Amino acid sequence: MRRPPRTRLLLWHASAALPVLGAAAAFYGPALARTGGAWPAPLDDVYIHFGFARAAALGHPFSWIPGNGYSSGATSLTYPLVLAPGYLLGFRGAWLGLFAALLACAALLDLCRSLRLLLEPRGPGAASARWVGWVAPLFVVAVPLLDWSWFSGMEVALFGAVLGRALVAVRRAELAPPPRRPAEQLRAGLLAALLVATRPEAIALAAPLAVAVAHAAGSLSAAAALARASLPTALLLGAQAAANRAFTGEWGAAGAVRKLILSDPYPAPLEKAVEVIKNLAALRVQALESALGGPSCAFLLPLLGVVAALDRRSRRLAVPLLLGAYGSLLLVALNATARYQNLRYAAPALAMLLVAAALGTEALARRGRLAAGVAAALALAALAAPSPWFARQIDHFARSSANIAGQHVEVARRLAARAPRPRRVLLGDAGAIPYLSGIPAIDGLGLGGYRGMPFARASVHGVPAVVELIERLDAAERPDIFALYPSWWGGLADVFGRRVDAVKIEDNVMCAADEKVIYEADWSALAPPGERRAGAIDEVDIADLVDERAHGYGFPSPRGGWVVGAVLRDGADGAPRFDAGRLIPEGREQSFAISAVAGGPAVLALRTDGGGPIALGVAVGRGEGGEARVEVPERPADRWSEIRVPLREVAPGDLVRIRSIQGTFRSFHVWLLRP
Repeated sequence: MRRPPRTRLLLWHASAALPVLGAAAAFYGPALARTGGAWPAPLDDVYIHFGFARAAALGHPFSWIPGNGYSSGATSLTYPLVLAPGYLLGFRGAWLGLFAALLACAALLDLCRSLRLLLEPRGPGAASARWVGWVAPLFVVAVPLLDWSWFSGMEVALFGAVLGRALVAVRRAELAPPPRRPAEQLRAGLLAALLVATRPEAIALAAPLAVAVAHAAGSLSAAAALARASLPTALLLGAQAAANRAFTGEWGAAGAVRKLILSDPYPAPLEKAVEVIKNLAALRVQALESALGGPSCAFLLPLLGVVAALDRRSRRLAVPLLLGAYGSLLLVALNATARYQNLRYAAPALAMLLVAAALGTEALARRGRLAAGVAAALALAALAAPSPWFARQIDHFARSSANIAGQHVEVARRLAARAPRPRRVLLGDAGAIPYLSGIPAIDGLGLGGYRGMPFARASVHGVPAVVELIERLDAAERPDIFALYPSWWGGLADVFGRRVDAVKIEDNVMCAADEKVIYEADWSALAPPGERRAGAIDEVDIADLVDERAHGYGFPSPRGGWVVGAVLRDGADGAPRFDAGRLIPEGREQSFAISAVAGGPAVLALRTDGGGPIALGVAVGRGEGGEARVEVPERPADRWSEIRVPLREVAPGDLVRIRSIQGTFRSFHVWLLRP
């Protein structure tokens, strides 16, 4: 890769800056007008990154809020670390967004630079293809849907810069002389790992890039080349999984636990497959068709990518790019939120597709003057086709920024102004509120992480399972204020909260609902943490995921085991008491293992709520064993009821199986008592 003359290089940089900075101004200008001068953020998730960045700057890397502990909820490991210096330099509050915008522009210019290096023509036909490098910046900003994400304040622009550098490293590994090739192969592997650390679905690109490096090993060992190009990514993923397991009890990241369709325990496999297909259909129509200019033009960019894949010089990059683009979309389709937030999860795939198209334009232009003319015509049509969407995307960016400023930022302002100052706020995947208010928070959806507790998994199982985890906290540690969408948190906001304020926005295009409500908390119906029943030798609090895991609890899944909750009168004093439980459909069973207790006779006490007569089958032992039938009469609806089953002998490790023979059993709590 020869260095062009200095004057020509300066001219190229100037020509690259024009479209990038022009696009930035086109998006930021109207958004600033909508937000009244506050730096615009069209997604609340931007502030989640800012929270991780602030924590890193304050010496708490990989934590959402200092004091909350390790969090696996940052979808990008690298982006908060790159933002952290901006916080230290004085870009505080919403103005960290300005640093993110400057970073985005620098990252996109770096991507343009990488494209220029990749498109530098070599050998025969170089003269007819030299112009392609000059139009490379147009490929970067040609798709308005992608530009929306480039300038959103999310990690997408950083992903673009790392993408460009990783591709340049692969090209250098291909062209390097044998003595230098191993070092270049390792460099390509490290950048591929950085790509995955920036956006996890980039694994769909990192794997084929490693194969491309091995394919270009030449006289060196292909196996060794494959190891150098793939081991950094494998080590990264292994280290991340090990850290997740050690600090959260989950191998996967909180985002995967919370958002992946496969994580939902209730739908049947066919129902999950239908949701994935719906996501794929939406991504194909909106991201790969409408965003690229509609059905009549959307094929042009992929066509140019195929041209690059067929070209001998560019195929080692083009084939991985195409596989990465479509493979990442397949991975994204597993995300339950893939169709929302202006299709931001499709942005990396679009970036890969655009780079592949640029390579195809250069490959075709190299074939001579006539082919260069065809390449120019195809590139012009492909780049012009999405342009009618610019006005709509710019307007959507501005309106989304106004939504976030009008709702999340305003809630943060009101909470910060409350007297006395709230101790801790409970919210659901909301970044601006704790970041801008400075109030500690617990994310009920689990993406923020809190001291290793499985909030992400609990939120998938149901709101009452989240309440069970809050019940584990000391009274002084529980949130004393909520900032929630009522429709998301039925059974929590309405049961444990008293509405004291609300922020409602008009023209909502981005927030989950037009009104976010502030509640004062009342946890009086919760049990004190660590409460033990007198005479109990073992206990399973159903729907408390910590307790369930400790007892190897199993519930009928799919289409069973749904989490429910209730506050009913309990005990002799009739005090209201919350408990969560699971629905065990007729013919299905729940089970758990008895912990280390002394053997002997016992009484199994089962808490349930009101309802008609049911029949249960109870079996205890290490094998299948016999099943005792228990008839349960009708129970009052306003209080907790208890079913007692005498057991002749129990021992540590025995499996207790409780089957619903007749009717649906609403199982809330299990105690093992000495008779």
